[in-house]
Amino acid sequence: MFKNLIRIGVNLSLFNTTYVLCKTIKDEKLPHYHFLNEQDLNKLLKKHQNLSIIERSYTEHILSIIRDVETDTVEFRKNSDRLIRILIEQAISQIEKKKHVKQSPLGYYDAHEVKFEDEEICFVSILRSGNAFLFEGLNAVSGASIGQILIQRNEDTALPSYLFQKLPSNIKDQQVILMDPMLATGSSATLALRILKNQGVKQENITFLTLVSCEQGIEKLFREFPKIKIITAQVDPILLKDFNYLAPGIGNFGDRYFGTVKKSQQFGQQQ
Repeated sequence: MFKNLIRIGVNLSLFNTTYVLCKTIKDEKLPHYHFLNEQDLNKLLKKHQNLSIIERSYTEHILSIIRDVETDTVEFRKNSDRLIRILIEQAISQIEKKKHVKQSPLGYYDAHEVKFEDEEICFVSILRSGNAFLFEGLNAVSGASIGQILIQRNEDTALPSYLFQKLPSNIKDQQVILMDPMLATGSSATLALRILKNQGVKQENITFLTLVSCEQGIEKLFREFPKIKIITAQVDPILLKDFNYLAPGIGNFGDRYFGTVKKSQQFGQQQ
């Protein structure tokens, strides 16, 4: 594949541009991060049977846009919503189905539909960034209930602090889709999962959705909650431990999605 790219580059005379770009990155002392290859991803999937990584061909264009520091709020939000919808549909596809016979305009067929009614599904967002999932979630499952958990990082200890929760009274009987766009250390997600466990929700009834993750965060969640399902669009190669940031990452997803920060201030916390 790399040889093909070289051949294409020569034919299109793109190497001068590539050299200038690489030189600029070098001059500014910015690291160039390389994503996990297919072999590494397959090892990760083999290790964690309940992990799903969306096929790269569906996500790489969208992720390339939302990672870009030059992407404005409108484009960031639009493309984030596209990616979120893919994750939502993947989560729904993993919910248990029921088979029955239905009629099309031309005859009968075997239908395979989600076993549960809309009201038996609950979207739980980890505030504030998790709220970005709600629009697409309710487009897909309009009758689902909504739960919210507010977790904030303690600046003194760098640990997550629980502040607030509002969950359906019958959540222990529901299929729960927990949502947070970034999975870095896994501390916030772990705290949210403990809250759901305390409410009586079974691990096997929880699916955690995240746009971008890393191996450390995935390991942490499965170590304590081995029966949950995790669906992610991409696994980033690096967790910057001094800052608890994913790299190359997205920056502060909430600020970029909700338009509460300028471009020059897009670097933000992740848990």
